[in-house]
Amino acid sequence: MNSLQLLAGQKEISLTELTGQIKKDLSLSGIDTLFFEKILSADDLLKNLQQFIQEILTYRPADFDRFMYRVDVPEKEFSSLITTDLDTLVDKIVLLILKREMQKLVFRKQFGQ
Repeated sequence: MNSLQLLAGQKEISLTELTGQIKKDLSLSGIDTLFFEKILSADDLLKNLQQFIQEILTYRPADFDRFMYRVDVPEKEFSSLITTDLDTLVDKIVLLILKREMQKLVFRKQFGQ
């Protein structure tokens, strides 16, 4: 499954909720949320998240580490990402982030927090 399929198949979580959760985690990580101000579609979110992850992974690794810690992607899943191709790595990281952010939102709805 790729990230776009994941977003298209999600019916419990709105795009606004998902974007809001990503922005919340960025803000709590001390990272600017500018990449996510004009999200009008799932495709926009996916492209912006890919661009953002590629930028911070390449140029701001400390920000990347803080964000991944805040999102709380399971270390086992993250450490299993082995590739030498940056684009493939970014796509896999984005999928992990989206899955985890959606999981947080679903849990919050189920348990009323």
